[in-house]
Amino acid sequence: MLSIRTTQAIPLQQGDGRHLRYVMQPNNLMNNDPFIILADDKFAHNTFADHPHKGIQTVTYVLEGNLQHYDSKTGGGGRLYEGDFQIMTAGSGIIHNENPDPGEDVRVLQLWVNLSSEDKKVPGQYEDLPYRQVPVLPIEGGKIEIYAGEVNGVASPLKLFTPFLYTVVSLEESASYEFPIPAGYNSYLYMLEGKAKISEQHINTFDVVHFEQNETADIIPLSATERTKFVIFAGKPIKQPVVARGPFVMNTVEEINEAFASYRNGTFIQGTY
Repeated sequence: MLSIRTTQAIPLQQGDGRHLRYVMQPNNLMNNDPFIILADDKFAHNTFADHPHKGIQTVTYVLEGNLQHYDSKTGGGGRLYEGDFQIMTAGSGIIHNENPDPGEDVRVLQLWVNLSSEDKKVPGQYEDLPYRQVPVLPIEGGKIEIYAGEVNGVASPLKLFTPFLYTVVSLEESASYEFPIPAGYNSYLYMLEGKAKISEQHINTFDVVHFEQNETADIIPLSATERTKFVIFAGKPIKQPVVARGPFVMNTVEEINEAFASYRNGTFIQGTY
């Protein structure tokens, strides 16, 4: 079984129309590889007006409410509702916005997944997975909703550049499950509601758990002490240099400076690299 590396209770930050928990921050990028940040974010209209991204995928899971999104790279857009999931590949550059309707709030989990140096050059693109189409793996005393990757032969239809797993696990009180983690993956659990135990360690709502990596496939032993719901996400490390500054994640400082320069001079969404 995978050992727990760290457990942390994530505090709530409030202000400027936001209720934010920074589940993962970019202060130890190689430790988090291939992930950059995870934000549990409840926000109001116009919090995220037009803004750029480059070099990553933003992965959005809607917990409460709904939001409208649009980008000026692909001309794409749409609306995400509670339970919906989206992977936006910024790649070589995208400018987008994401907003609830005026007077409304939306709560999302947004995870940034890093891209390899080669995949940072791909055109911007979107993949949406509506909640009604999410593959579900029934388990004793609960279920696993599989948004990205595969668990026990049940796979998400979404195409991935960086291999990663994103699931939402629901367990009834006293239910147990051994969650499989692929070999070499860097894995995390974020508790959305309820309480559970992992290897006799108690995990509470808004706790995040980071597990040790194992070069062979392994399991996370889970036991719900009350009805609970949590996210397990895990990814294959890219093992390349990472430089993150604002909305851009590249391999070198020079590439970061070039991204800011192209955004300022108006060539950004043409994908100059």
